[in-house]
Amino acid sequence: MSWAISRDEKLAALYQKLEHRSGILAGLTPDSPSHTGIQAECDAIHAEIRRLEAAVGISPKAVLFAVGLVLLIAWSLLHH
Repeated sequence: MSWAISRDEKLAALYQKLEHRSGILAGLTPDSPSHTGIQAECDAIHAEIRRLEAAVGISPKAVLFAVGLVLLIAWSLLHH
């Protein structure tokens, strides 16, 4: 569960950072070195957001359930 919270916190921080950088970008002259640098940073932040959103995590409860099921099957096979 901590992974999910950590992931959500990272996403929130990245969205906040992207919003801040986008505000700066809006005030810059297009094609200036500053504009190009901030645009590249915004693109990198956006790519990281997409990577995190696409990541699939496994619930700790699902892992615990799977381990329990495997142990139950193993116990059942050993006692037959």
